[in-house]
Amino acid sequence: MDQSPPRYPVTIEMEGKTYKGSCWVAGKILTVSTGLGGKSRQVGESAPEDLAKQFLQELAKDGKA
Repeated sequence: MDQSPPRYPVTIEMEGKTYKGSCWVAGKILTVSTGLGGKSRQVGESAPEDLAKQFLQELAKDGKA
């Protein structure tokens, strides 16, 4: 049986472009993934939704979204 955590869409708009990815939380680790890259970090005080958007923004700036 597959025990992968459910994935949720995450979308941001930056400089007139829309960027999309997916995110999930496994334990205390939030991961955001796009077709070109991904980013993970332990969820602390920040809301996972806010952190996911921040990660997607960072990925977009790095050309990985």
